[in-house]
Amino acid sequence: MRRNLLALLAIALAALYLAAPARAAAGDGSWGHRPRIGLVLSGGGARGSAHIGVLKVLEEMHIPVDVVVGTSMGSLVGGSYAAGLSPQELERRVTQVNWDTLFNDAPPRKDWPARRKEATANPLWDFSVGVHNGKLKLPPGAMAGQQVQLFFNDLVKGSETVQNFDALPIPFRAVATNLENGEMHVFDHGPLPVAMRASMSVPTLFAPMQWDGHLYVDGGLVRNLPIDVARAMGVDVIIAVNLGSGYLPREELGSIVGVTGQMIAILTQQNVEVSLKQIDRGRDVLIEPDLGDITSSDFNRAKEAIATGVTAANKMKAQLARYSVSEAEYAAWQQARFGPGHPAERVGKVRIEGLVRVNPEVFDRLIANQQGRPLDRARLDEDIQKVYGRNDFERISYRFQSGQDGSDLLVVNALEKSWGPGYLGFGLGLSSDYKGNSTFGLRVTYDQTWVNRLGAEWSTDLMLGNAPRLYSEFYQPLDLERSGFVAPFVDLGQTLESLYQGKQRIARYNVTRGRIGADLGTTLRGTEVRAGLYYGQTGVTLDTGAAALPNVKINDTGVRGRLLYDTLDSAGAPRFGTRISLDVLNPLTELGANLNYTRGMAHFDTAYSLGANTLALKLKGGTTFGTHMPYYDQFPLGGFLNLSGYATDQFRANNMAFGALVYYRQIASLSPPLGRGLYLGASLEAGWLSVGAATDPSTGQRITLSKEATRVSGSVFFGSDTWIGPAYLGLGLTGSGGGTLYVLIGRP
Repeated sequence: MRRNLLALLAIALAALYLAAPARAAAGDGSWGHRPRIGLVLSGGGARGSAHIGVLKVLEEMHIPVDVVVGTSMGSLVGGSYAAGLSPQELERRVTQVNWDTLFNDAPPRKDWPARRKEATANPLWDFSVGVHNGKLKLPPGAMAGQQVQLFFNDLVKGSETVQNFDALPIPFRAVATNLENGEMHVFDHGPLPVAMRASMSVPTLFAPMQWDGHLYVDGGLVRNLPIDVARAMGVDVIIAVNLGSGYLPREELGSIVGVTGQMIAILTQQNVEVSLKQIDRGRDVLIEPDLGDITSSDFNRAKEAIATGVTAANKMKAQLARYSVSEAEYAAWQQARFGPGHPAERVGKVRIEGLVRVNPEVFDRLIANQQGRPLDRARLDEDIQKVYGRNDFERISYRFQSGQDGSDLLVVNALEKSWGPGYLGFGLGLSSDYKGNSTFGLRVTYDQTWVNRLGAEWSTDLMLGNAPRLYSEFYQPLDLERSGFVAPFVDLGQTLESLYQGKQRIARYNVTRGRIGADLGTTLRGTEVRAGLYYGQTGVTLDTGAAALPNVKINDTGVRGRLLYDTLDSAGAPRFGTRISLDVLNPLTELGANLNYTRGMAHFDTAYSLGANTLALKLKGGTTFGTHMPYYDQFPLGGFLNLSGYATDQFRANNMAFGALVYYRQIASLSPPLGRGLYLGASLEAGWLSVGAATDPSTGQRITLSKEATRVSGSVFFGSDTWIGPAYLGLGLTGSGGGTLYVLIGRP
């Protein structure tokens, strides 16, 4: 009898054992309560938004997740979900963020220092390389990812003090590639935003992520679908979402960009095929959204990508249903993991890391605004952006370490540009009105930053072409806030100045200038004011045409001054902001000048946009305060957006007033770093000049060139605001029906 009981017990235990997987698959909790589920999210750039759609279906079906592993964009979605963000909140953040702004490293131009704004006030096509220890160095990527990093920090702020990823609401792993040896690196600890950023550092697009003495790039190169990483975390079931990458068609392989993209796609697809063989078709679930023509760069189509994830997950409902739990159990699981989390609330101390050349005192304001205070995240981001706007850093990020007294240590990691502190730039400028007035030039610039601890800079700008110029300035701040500075300079240049009598060009002169001097100035609340003495000489020689004016060489030593206020969001095609400049030049006979006159010039530009439409107002005026200037210093009108229907600088006078109302509509947007957009526009312009006359300095005889009049003009144009600088193709029209065609590269 005892033997029979033992036999029956053994049979019952065996039956229970054999039936366990079936009951577990049915979701009745008998697989060690329930199976441990690992969610694996692949990379795919913008296509990765589809992962959010899958998460929405998992939530709808009450399927809890015990482990999340992600690569590239999968690490962004997976890390955020693991940190406690619900699928709904993830969808809101991903669809509402401006991805074009996010992929633009530069902070808003209004936050730039006045000196940097002025350096880009007349942008040309420009390409810069670094000069470091006597060697030329290229930036490590098209984008440093500054804005992306700050976005990640804000996205996972509920878990920002967590250092061990097993302590997150859901244990998490991010996969990256060690750039130094090509090996897979699995981030299981450290700052979560750093791990996410490292995992999605697409080579050539994003600069590699430097962390803990190593360089990391996109994990898709070695493990785009990291199923083995999830298995190693002890899961029973894998739910894998494979976005696929596909190969580029042959017609897109004719550029370095296409070839690079294809190489990455080949490496990615090869390791995905290996990972797919690791799926157990009996219990794992593979979800493959059909993303159609949504590419890895279509971040603004996130809503569409999310919908494809929902559709793909719904198709797998029969298999996913095996892992559903009861509504009550799922609600308890959700409550324990999703919500505001535990963001840092009070900053104990602030520590700045990574500085080599830059004076740590540039972070004093940031430290004062945070240290020993409740965390002000908006102010922290603002202060980081202002320091980043100095243009000395590749990236500035932050993280928190939990303290013992209820406050947290704020660590700011400031990564200086590895290709600095010297920067060599090359550019191109072109302007033609198809009426015989053309300028062209090759530009070379060199900027040496942080010459000393106060942030002195030596800047040199050389233009080669038919209007050559050499300008070199040593800018020495008297403090780090640049509230005071001294700036000695050398300015040598030559221009071609046409002399018109009515509509007829009668001569063209070479005007050669040389000036050496020094300015004293201050920068207050973004406004720069400077004034100084200079020694100057100007020579005028006939190039072509009748000798209406003699060749002369005069001394024009004197004083000069300038005020500049600039909040425009772009120097090329601004959509918001205001720019005001006042310039005064005064050669003085008391200082040795041959002539004594005062030249005052004021500019006012403002722009306002509604949607894709922009309305800009341009005003300017000039006066000599009753004195007479030599012809080459008189105020010119004529040229694109400067009485567009007339030839470039066709009119000149001692007194001038001009106004233009310019409308343009953005017809296409460009993803950074390519640029901002393409535009179609039109303008209405009016300008008044006093009598135009030139004076023979040797005889004092005056030649009347044009009568006092108000002239009207307008234009229609196509414009672009891109990484090669602004460019325009325009047609100018006069009030009497005349016209002029313009082609420009550079600001009009």
